[in-house]
Amino acid sequence: MALTLHHDVSIADARAHLLAIETTVRSDDPLTEPLTLFMPVWTPGSYLVREYARHVESLKGAGARKVRKNAWEVEAPGERSLTVRYRLYCNELTVRTNHIDETHALLNGAATFLAVDGHEGIRTTIRVHLPEGWRAITQLSKAATPGLEGPLVAQFEAPDLDTLVDCPIALGRYEEESFDVLGKEHAFAIWPEGSVSAADRARLVRDTREIMQGLARLFGGVVPYEKYLFLLHLSPRGRGGLEHASCSTLLASPASFATRAGYLDLLSLIAHEALHAWNVKRIRPQGLSPYRYQDENYTRLLWWFEGATSYYDWLTLRATKLCTIEEYLEHLAGEIGHLDVMPGRLVHSLEEASFDAWIKLYRPDENSANSSISYYRKGEIVCALLDLELRARTGGRVGLGAVLLHLWERFGARGEAVPESGMQDIFERVSGVPLADLFDAWIRSPGDLDYERTLGFAGLRLEHKDPPEGTPARPSLGWKTRTDGGRTVVASVTRGRAAQRGGVDPGDEIVAVAGKRVEGSNVEACLVGSKPGDTVEVTIARDGRLATRSVVLDEPLEGKAKLVQVFNATPAQRAMLASWLGE
Repeated sequence: MALTLHHDVSIADARAHLLAIETTVRSDDPLTEPLTLFMPVWTPGSYLVREYARHVESLKGAGARKVRKNAWEVEAPGERSLTVRYRLYCNELTVRTNHIDETHALLNGAATFLAVDGHEGIRTTIRVHLPEGWRAITQLSKAATPGLEGPLVAQFEAPDLDTLVDCPIALGRYEEESFDVLGKEHAFAIWPEGSVSAADRARLVRDTREIMQGLARLFGGVVPYEKYLFLLHLSPRGRGGLEHASCSTLLASPASFATRAGYLDLLSLIAHEALHAWNVKRIRPQGLSPYRYQDENYTRLLWWFEGATSYYDWLTLRATKLCTIEEYLEHLAGEIGHLDVMPGRLVHSLEEASFDAWIKLYRPDENSANSSISYYRKGEIVCALLDLELRARTGGRVGLGAVLLHLWERFGARGEAVPESGMQDIFERVSGVPLADLFDAWIRSPGDLDYERTLGFAGLRLEHKDPPEGTPARPSLGWKTRTDGGRTVVASVTRGRAAQRGGVDPGDEIVAVAGKRVEGSNVEACLVGSKPGDTVEVTIARDGRLATRSVVLDEPLEGKAKLVQVFNATPAQRAMLASWLGE
């Protein structure tokens, strides 16, 4: 029995954020058995079961009967087609979910469309009915149904579910800019319309062209797609990106063009998601091959596929001279400083963090900093250190770029998955040197990283930023707080630090510190005159009862770091730094 699938899409009510979808399954033979229609529970690139089916409303037709949280059994005995209709609530503006308002609609395939269970490889067509003045922007192939063409109808097709999920659809009024990179068409579609000046759009295109050329150089000049689309959404609601094989969805602050730091952050986001076109979309780990859309897909290699991508996003800005050496080192030092105050670094390894993405990284709680680490951040730092170690151990013959290129030529270009347990072997085969000590200490085990020795190869030293001379030592309670209706509430406590040792818990309301009433967020004001080692009384309210805790104040955690070049660097160290970051 050969099946095809068709989705007819229209905006039901933009102000209510509702989409209307009519899904039809067609068969070349009369249907004899029920079919199961399902909605994916996650989107590749974002490793969390997000339960997209919770936004489905009023699914009817073909005797639809819900049989799982995300699936419906349907039937039409003796017929060659069946149709169901449903509405979808779309009011979550992120790169992995759906959003509709009166100016645009952003539709992600996994969060929008039903598929036929067991028939994920069937051809799918999509017809979109557009409001006046809107257009459709997507990397899906255009299709046409005779008699149904029109200025307010857009028609597309996908050969399978993978392609449909991999090609988000943007509808509405977008500002568009097209440009060429190495003979391939690239384009920006920017929402809201008119939010970026012509000068800033020109700057963005110029710098993105440099980024894409820099990324292609990492892979021997190979560009693995025919055209590439950046869907850039500017909103204060958040920041993020989601990669696809020939496009990416980006969410950034409207102020991204206003400051140097904001603009570099936007460029690093663009570089990160674009690099994924090679590293994770085509160079893919076995754990994500093939995608299984109704279950978690486990891999221990996100430290590489996200961590190395994070490393190369800023490194590409440096390689293309879009940022200075000082700006790059400041960024890397910031990542190190953030990691080194996370107690979770002593608990959670990079491999474990990769495997646990489904239950930890995307589900932070008050204990996350104590029990886990980010494979993005620590992965980036470890990849920087691995790059220096490879250069040092091979006398400058091999760096991390050689590993990346090998992964492309051996796996990505051939469409073969990277073995889950094969990364150390790949590194050693490319470099010709043993690396078990580094993989054991940095990737397979939790713990602190040996910055001093490895950074020393490039004549760099990690320093922590000290307060100005003469400034009294600032005491620390070892907690983070938030305000809730005028009350100060403990959001989290750092394991082994003052508050936790003194018996203060997340969720406690802070009434007074050191005999002073806490008003709003003035906790620090209560510690004026106190110093590390002093004992202060903390009055809390927990479960409707007042209690007092004696807390011994700590020294502040060293969260701010800087990387400096040593004064008396040797010629070899200076040469290493130059080969790594340029002159």
